[in-house]
Amino acid sequence: MRTIALYTTETMADWEYAYLTTQIASAEQLKPGRFRLLRVGDRLEPVRTLGNLPLAPEADLDALDALAGDDSLSALVIPGGNHYASGHERLIETVGHLVAEAVPVAGICGATLLLARGGFLDDRRHTSNAASFLEGSGYLGGAQYVEAPVVTDRGITTASGLRAVPFTAEIMRITGLLPGSMADSWERLFLGGDEKDYAALMEATSAWQNA
Repeated sequence: MRTIALYTTETMADWEYAYLTTQIASAEQLKPGRFRLLRVGDRLEPVRTLGNLPLAPEADLDALDALAGDDSLSALVIPGGNHYASGHERLIETVGHLVAEAVPVAGICGATLLLARGGFLDDRRHTSNAASFLEGSGYLGGAQYVEAPVVTDRGITTASGLRAVPFTAEIMRITGLLPGSMADSWERLFLGGDEKDYAALMEATSAWQNA
């Protein structure tokens, strides 16, 4: 079974990861035994989300090294939050280890500021809430900034906090959680709410489940 790790931290923005956690659970209902969600944190103390929901990490960040080592870690997902302008040094170190092991890392909203602080966006195409949002990080990647909902470059995925749907769809594609046809149909449906996209998603889901 493969693992998608979710960084669990104070003020993590609920809407930015909720689509993904739901899709992991739904995919497991359709085809069990493929993927699991693992909440990881900087130690194991409980946190409160931005919506004031209590969450507790299941594992420390150190656990990701072993998962990366046996090639069962599909991605580390870092949701936004209010405290990424400083601190989180262990997370930055972990991201460095995972990037070196070619494990995808995805950050949205405030997490892009952390990725900029760590130097991971200096030479990668990336996006964020706005170009100005990253300027205070002191990073060197301003020329690599792209006005787009979501950008993936050499193992790092970034997105605006207003783009949780494209962010989730990109993670589904990168990890193989769902086939591309399902991820594409799901993204179009949740962005536009068109009935034809719902029909396309149901068709793609049936084909995948029965394959």
